[in-house]
Amino acid sequence: MREKKLTLIISFETTTQAMAMEMKCKKAGMPGRMIPLPEEVSAGCGLSWSMPPEYKEEVLAFMDENSLVYDQCCEIYF
Repeated sequence: MREKKLTLIISFETTTQAMAMEMKCKKAGMPGRMIPLPEEVSAGCGLSWSMPPEYKEEVLAFMDENSLVYDQCCEIYF
């Protein structure tokens, strides 16, 4: 069993919002990746952006600058 580590999870209400996030983050070189929504988080479309928690402020600012909409932003052990 792999060791769980603290992870920043950003969830979305729609798949369109999730895909926009993935496209813009990859283009900008933002760390992270799209994953299925962890069971610990209950939200919208079933997709989430996963990244190290130390990038929280940076990614929230990036999302605001790029008009990216999200449902929840939380840190969980995953």
